[in-house]
Amino acid sequence: MRINGAGGCFDNRIYDLDVDLAWRMALLSINEMGVTIDSVDETSYIVKFHSKKKVMQVCIQPLDETSVQVIMDSTKERLEIYSWKVESGEVEEFYEHFEKKLKEYRAFIICPSCSAKISSLVKFCPECGFPINR
Repeated sequence: MRINGAGGCFDNRIYDLDVDLAWRMALLSINEMGVTIDSVDETSYIVKFHSKKKVMQVCIQPLDETSVQVIMDSTKERLEIYSWKVESGEVEEFYEHFEKKLKEYRAFIICPSCSAKISSLVKFCPECGFPINR
């Protein structure tokens, strides 16, 4: 659900992911945005960071053992009470990085026999020949 507001944007999305994996992907995505990280709370899964124009935070909330809610909030340092300009650029950039990492992650699996990183589409491991069951 996306909410555009006075100089900012709030968006939350649900993913079928382990919370620790989502947390690592979120941190990598934030680092790729070229922002300054202000604080990282690894127990609550919250990162606060900023750019020249925006103050942002990302929170990962576990919903159950296999799904999480990823929340991204971006605001200007000062609210623009009478502005109707859409300010969702940073939120869109974060989710683009996050979902690209998710797609890359899901494209590969680890062979249960030899631990090689292989395509998720193969029927047999190209390294050791072990049959891959799905």
